[in-house]
Amino acid sequence: MTAILDDMRRLDAAHARGEITAAELAKRKARLLDAVPEVLDVLDVTPVDVPPRRAPARRTRPGIGQALLLCALILTVCIGVTLLLTNDVMLSATLAITVLAACTVMLFLQLDG
Repeated sequence: MTAILDDMRRLDAAHARGEITAAELAKRKARLLDAVPEVLDVLDVTPVDVPPRRAPARRTRPGIGQALLLCALILTVCIGVTLLLTNDVMLSATLAITVLAACTVMLFLQLDG
């Protein structure tokens, strides 16, 4: 592809110097572009046996363990306090699910960076 671009630049330079006319320039450029093969003609569309690449091992960030511990502590305290104050299991379960969802979002945000 670079050779074709070089040829087009040479044709433009020859036209700028007055060596070829605008019609000759267009005709030669069209000939150059017609010489470029189509993408589907060049690419081999048959599947190739390529061994699967193994994903690189992800290292956990040092703050993830601490964040998990903090989430577990907050969850335990929220459930315990709710049970002591209201003595309602459904209310404490709802609070636990809400806190767990918030902790999950926080952990995912921490994993993203």
